[in-house]
Amino acid sequence: MLLETWESADKVVKKQIIKPGIFSKKPTERAICEVVIENIDVVNASVQELKGKFNSEILDGKNEKTLIIGEGNCEIDRQVERAVQMMMVLEKSLVTINILLEDIHECLVIEFEITLTKMHPHDPIWEWTPEEKYSVALKYKEAGVILYKDYRCVDAFYRFSKACKILITLEPIQDLELNKELENNINNLRLVLYNNMAGCQLNRKNYEYAVSLCNKILNKEDNNVKALYRRGVAHGNLKDLEKAVADLKKAVNLEPHNQTIKEQFLIYNAKLQEANQKFENMVRRMFKA
Repeated sequence: MLLETWESADKVVKKQIIKPGIFSKKPTERAICEVVIENIDVVNASVQELKGKFNSEILDGKNEKTLIIGEGNCEIDRQVERAVQMMMVLEKSLVTINILLEDIHECLVIEFEITLTKMHPHDPIWEWTPEEKYSVALKYKEAGVILYKDYRCVDAFYRFSKACKILITLEPIQDLELNKELENNINNLRLVLYNNMAGCQLNRKNYEYAVSLCNKILNKEDNNVKALYRRGVAHGNLKDLEKAVADLKKAVNLEPHNQTIKEQFLIYNAKLQEANQKFENMVRRMFKA
C-alpha cells in the first residue's frame, strides 16, 4: 500500500504525495537527481532570502534543478535532500520543511511542490571501493574548507562530519590490505577532519566537543600543533588553566614563531599565575588567622 504522507522522525521534513511515481530504487548518497520545483511559499522569510540569507542552492528560484544527494551545503538543502531520498521517479509531492531559527526563536517554514523527473542511481556506500570512499571524503573535506573560510562553520562541520562518517566505514583499516600510500592518505585525512571539526566546535563555543576531537588527534600525533592549540584554547574557556597552559606551552615550543599561539599562551599563563597568586594569598590569610 502506497503511503500518502511521510514525515521525518524529528518532524523537520514532511512529504505529501500529489502524484505517485513509478516503483524504483530511491535515491541514495551520490545519486544524481533531476527535479522540478514549483510554488515555493515561505513563512518568517521571503523566497528571495532562501538563496541570499540562507544560502540555498536548490530553492534559488529556478524550477529545474540537478542535485547530487550528499552535496547539500546548507540546512535547507540538506532537508530537501532528505525529502528527495523518500521519493520514487516521476513522483510529485508537496514538501514542508520546518527549521528553527535560533536568532528569533521561530521556525522558518518552507512549502513547495517537487517532482523527481529522473534519477541516476549510485551504488550503495557499502559497495564503494576504499579508493572511492577516500575520493568522496576528500571532496567533502575540500567543500567544508571553502565553507569554513566563508564563516559558515555549521555547514562546514556537516561537510567534515559526513566525510568522517565515510572513512569510518573503512574500519578496521588494517583488515583491508590497502597499499601503504592509500592507507596513509586515509589516516591523514581522518586526522585533518577531526582537526577541522574541532575548529568548528571551538568557533561555536562547544568547548567540550572541541577537547574530545583534539584528544582523538593527539592520541595519534602528540605533537600536532593545531590540535594542541585548539585543545589549549578550549581548556582555557572551560577554566582549566593548567591544562590550557600545558597545551599552549607545548604548541609554542613546537612553533615558536607562531604569534597567534604565543598570544594565547601569554593570556592563559597570566591568568594561571594570577589564580595561583590568589590561592597563595588565601592560604597565608588562613594560617595567619
